[in-house]
Amino acid sequence: GKNLSFVPTSLKARAGEPIAIRFRNPDAVPHNWALIRPETLPQVGDLANKLVADPNAFARQYVPDSPDVIAYTDVTEPGKESLISFMAPSQKGRYPFLCTFPGHWMVMNGILIVE
Repeated sequence: GKNLSFVPTSLKARAGEPIAIRFRNPDAVPHNWALIRPETLPQVGDLANKLVADPNAFARQYVPDSPDVIAYTDVTEPGKESLISFMAPSQKGRYPFLCTFPGHWMVMNGILIVE
């Protein structure tokens, strides 16, 4: 959605099933979409905020170098879209997703519920 939000804010999948997500950016600033391991949102978000000082951040699509990142899109410019395909995690749980562009994650996040 607009103004640092995801629509929808929650998704559901079965463990191990293929997932395809079309990420459209209707906002005025760039965003991405990253799926991370359960209970790691504050840690990955902090790493994302620190990317503001990293001269290589754009080349890395503003995705923190962390084993907690499962899947992500490239930075998607305003008015553009990205497509990502991956397998849902094999473990059931609540997997956060977020925009890792510095400063966005605190309000721009949601949850993938793996059943």
